Formats: sequence, C-alpha cells, structure tokens
Amino acid sequence: MENQRHPHKRKMTPEEKRRRKEKLFYQRSSKIYFKMAGIFLFFLIIAFAFNLFSKDKKYSESENRMLAQKPEFSMANLASGKYMKDMENYVTDQFFIRDKWINLKVLEDLALGKRESNGVYIGKKDHLMEIPGAPNQKALDNNLDAISNFAASHPDINTVMTLIPNAAYVYDHLIPRNAPVRDQEADIKYVQSAVGTSLNFVDLTKTMTSHKDEEIYYKTDHHWTTLGAKYAFDALSTALGIDSPTQEYTIYPVTHSFQGTLTSKSGYDKGMDTIELYIPQNVNTDCVVNFVDEGKRTASMYESAALENKDKYEVFFGGNHSRVDISTPMEGKKNLLLFKDSYANCFIPFLVPYYRNIIVIDPRYYYDNIESLITDNEITDILFLYNVNTFMGDTSLGDVLAAE
Repeated sequence: MENQRHPHKRKMTPEEKRRRKEKLFYQRSSKIYFKMAGIFLFFLIIAFAFNLFSKDKKYSESENRMLAQKPEFSMANLASGKYMKDMENYVTDQFFIRDKWINLKVLEDLALGKRESNGVYIGKKDHLMEIPGAPNQKALDNNLDAISNFAASHPDINTVMTLIPNAAYVYDHLIPRNAPVRDQEADIKYVQSAVGTSLNFVDLTKTMTSHKDEEIYYKTDHHWTTLGAKYAFDALSTALGIDSPTQEYTIYPVTHSFQGTLTSKSGYDKGMDTIELYIPQNVNTDCVVNFVDEGKRTASMYESAALENKDKYEVFFGGNHSRVDISTPMEGKKNLLLFKDSYANCFIPFLVPYYRNIIVIDPRYYYDNIESLITDNEITDILFLYNVNTFMGDTSLGDVLAAE
C-alpha cells in the first residue's frame, strides 16, 4: 500500500541512511554550538561591562592577599614586556566574579577525581592539608650550623628545640588515596642529628601522631589548633624545667566560622573551623604584652578584633611581629627567649604562667643583635619552636643567630 501511494519513492540504502543521520547530527550540533557561542559571547559582554565600570578591588578576602592594580603604561615597560605581564596579572585578579570561577574550577577538578589544588591536598571530611615541600638544603644546613654554634656558645642556658610535623604527615588517614607525603619524621631526625648534643632536642612526632584522631590541626588552615599546642606543651614542659604544669583549663570557643589560609590557597571553601582559647586554671595568667617595634602595650595576648577579619588565627597576638616582650608578676628569675614561626602564636599562652619574662623573636622580621638581648634580659632558657615545613625552607634564622 505504501509503494502504491509513492510509486516513485526509492528505499534508501544503509549508506544513505548513515549519511542522512550524520547530516542531521551536524545540523543539530551546529545549532547547539551557535547557541552556546552566543551565550558565551553575551557573558563576555556582561563581564567586560562589569570590569569596565566596576571599581578595582585592592584586597581579596577569600585569598587573604593584595590584588594586582592597573599598571601604568610606558614605552620602556612595553618594550621590556613588563607592561603586558602586569596587565595580565591585573586582568586575572580583577576579573568579574573571580572567586566564583575559582570555586567552580575546584569543583570541576574534584568531579574529575583530582584531590590537589595549588599545593593543597583536599582530604577526607573536608580536611585541607598543605603539601610539605622539599628543604632548601643550603639554607637548612646554614641554620643548623648556626643553631648548634649558638647553643654551644651558651652552655649556661637551658636550650631546647622542637619541630612540629604538619597535618599532611600526621593525618595519614585523611589524605587522598596514594597521595605522596614527605617523610617528616626523617626530616626531624636529620635536624636532631645535625644539632647533636649542643641542645636538648624534643621530638614531638609520637606526641602528635598519638592524637591524630583528634582535632589537633585546623581543617582549613595550615596551623595546629590550640589543642595540638596543648599536647606539645605537656611534652615539652619537663625539658623546659617547668615542674607540675597545670592540667586544668577553661576552654573558650571564640569563633565557629574560621576559614584559614588553605581555604584561600586551594579555593575549596566547604570546611569550617572553631578557634578555642585555653585559659589555665589555678595559676596566674596576668601579663603585659609589649609589641616593641609597634610601640604598643596591652594586658592581653589576644586580639578580639581579628575575629571580624578573614584571618581569625590572628586572634593570637594579632599575627606575627618581629619582637614581642611579655612580662608577668611571677616570682623567680626564669626568663625565656623564644625563636619561632606562627605556630608558636597559640602556644605562647601556655608558657606565660611559668616565666618572669618571655622575649619572642620571629627571625623573618628581626634584625637586631641577639647577644645583647640575652644579656640585657638575663635569659635563662631558650626555645626554638617551628613547624617542619616552615623550618625546612627558612632562610632567616641562621643569619639572625650569627649576627654580631
């Protein structure tokens, strides 16, 4: 009956059917591509308009850094290529809804199975962990020689050193499967061997790993938590000559909305942290804190205003400073000189009840003479406290110790 209605219609061959399907497919695909191109072009026009008329941002809260500003044009900068490079950085930093694009890129990578972003592992339970780097061997050996010589030249001072392993090493049950992590225990053993018997080296590896099922590191930040610092203080107290330190603390959670440096660095913003302050009971915690270079004095080690900022870890001393002097009403003559990185900021409050004075030096920002500091402040104890990753790349400590 069909052939009677269309007596001249010829049945298509399989090859003709295939070609017809391909033709229809390409026609439909072309329409989709044109629509997508149109949407993309529309978005570019909108983005260009926003970029053109929006005021440039100077600071990124999510990345915790200053953003590139529009470079000034000159023929010299154009000829050298500097202008184009600066312009590229400017456009990248100021691009319309840049933070959303970063988050989208991270989510895309996660969907594809990638668990690393900008030097950060995205681990289980929303844990972000900084990937430990290889040491700056020349600077490391210079620092170790300087520490050993420095300690040997002060035999009458109780000198203690420790390095804190980082979360990626301790939280081996939370890192992505098959993710390589540097053996920080071996790094710590190397440092301990290098400084030898010139000082009392306390290895905190077992202390930290024995508590790896607890929240001893932040999920979103590269620092340890106050709980982690408390466990370290307990392990260090004997070496520091602190007899029977208090074990009773009142714990104050001061924020539940902390998103730290690793959130900023990775672009992954699903995690959230709580910052806690540990106030020891049954001991005197009164003190005067002198920020020497800033010329500022206060009666507190905590900066509550920092809780309104992006980097809430700065609640401890308001961040890093070249030198901080802490004096207490404690009787006796125990005076501590502390060389440190930012890990020590939440550790220092545990020390305060047991010293008459504590001089805190961050060698990254300090340029004065150490020997006069020791003499003028009648230093009885010295502590070197760093996290492993920072210490392995530090280029400043050796120079500060060797300076005359």
